[in-house]
Amino acid sequence: MSPISSFNRVEINLTALKSNYQIVKKHCNGRLMAVIKGDAYGHGLLECAKALTSIQAVRLGVLDLEEALAIRAAGITSRIYVLAGLQGPHQYAKAIEAGVVVFAYRWEQIQDLSRAGLKKGKPALVMVKFDTGMGRLGFSWRDAETVIPRIAKLQGVHVEGVATHLATTGDREAHFQLRRFNDLKDLADKILPGQMVHSALASGGILAHPDYQDGMSRVGLMLYGYSPMRLDDPYLFDMPGAKAIIKSLKPVMSLKSQILSVTTIKTGDTVSYNRTFTAKKDTPMATIPIGYVHGVSLARNGKGQALIGGRKAPLLGRVCMNLSMYDVTQIAVLPGHEAVLLGEQGAERISADDIAQWEGTSAYEALCLTGRLNPRYYVNQ
Repeated sequence: MSPISSFNRVEINLTALKSNYQIVKKHCNGRLMAVIKGDAYGHGLLECAKALTSIQAVRLGVLDLEEALAIRAAGITSRIYVLAGLQGPHQYAKAIEAGVVVFAYRWEQIQDLSRAGLKKGKPALVMVKFDTGMGRLGFSWRDAETVIPRIAKLQGVHVEGVATHLATTGDREAHFQLRRFNDLKDLADKILPGQMVHSALASGGILAHPDYQDGMSRVGLMLYGYSPMRLDDPYLFDMPGAKAIIKSLKPVMSLKSQILSVTTIKTGDTVSYNRTFTAKKDTPMATIPIGYVHGVSLARNGKGQALIGGRKAPLLGRVCMNLSMYDVTQIAVLPGHEAVLLGEQGAERISADDIAQWEGTSAYEALCLTGRLNPRYYVNQ
C-alpha cells in the first residue's frame, strides 16, 4: 500500500524486535515460532523476517500462502508455518514446492493435500489443528480418536504434530484446554509416524503456563513489545519470571507526525465537526495532519492524546479524516515541531495499550492499523 501522507511516519525499531525475540526464547521450554502474520502485525513482513532470521529465528508463522511465498522469494529458507491454512486445491502444489508447513483443520483439506503430495512425489507438510475450546478453527478434540488414525493411514502427507489455540490464559478453562491437548499429544505420538512437535501456547500462554512442556510455542504480540497480560493480572501473582519478561519488552513501533499550525481558540469557540468541544477559556491549539484515514479512530474523541514538546496534549473535538487538534496550553511549540501519536518523547510515552483503552479495542488492532496505514521506516537503535 502506498503511503497516505508524507507528513507522518511509522518507525520500526528492528533492534527492539530482535531483543524481544531473544527475551522470550530464553523463557520457553521448547522451540519458538516467531509469528509475523498479517504483515507482522503492521510492522512489515519481509523486514521483520530478515531481522529475525539474522538472529537464528528458524521458525516463522505467517497468515497465508501469499505471505509464505513472499518470504521464500526473498531468499529466506527458515521453516514457515501457514497458520490460516490454504484457500483451496489451487494452492496445494505451491505449498508443497515451497516446503511450507500448513495448519490443516478439515478432513477434505488433508485428503487433498495427500493427493497433491503423491502427485508431486513429495509429501505435504502439515500441523493438524484441533479445537480444544477456542471455538474457531480445528477438528473437535472430541473426534481425535477417529481423526488421528484416519490421517495416519494417508500417504503423501507428513504430519509434524498437532496444534491448538487457547481462548484464555491462566484460568480454569485454559487448564482444561491444556489437559485435552495433552491427551491429543499422547494419541498422536502413539499413532502417527515420526517425531512429533506439538504446539499450544501463544504469547499469553507462554507467560501464564511457564511449566507446560510445549513442543513449539508461538510468540506474536510480545515480539512487538507488548504483553497480552498485565503485570497486575492475578494469574501472574506468583510468577516473577513472567513479570520480568513483560518489564523487559521494548515497543517496536512509533508513529510520528508534525505540527501544521498553532493558533489560539477563544473562549466560547468550538473545534471541529459537530461542535463537540467548546473552549471554556482561551486555549492554544496545535493542528496535526493525522486523522482516521491514518488509523486515529473517531473513538478517541474526548480521550486521545499526542506527545508534543515532551508533554501529553489532550485531543480537542472530533478527529477528522486527515487532521486532529490538540490542546498545547503551556507547551512551547511551533509549526514543524514533532508530534508523537505512538511511542516516546522525552520522559513521556503513549503505548498501544493506551490507544486500545481510548478506542475500546486491543493493542493488536492498534498496531496493525497504525503500521498498515502509514509509511514505514526501519531503524536499528
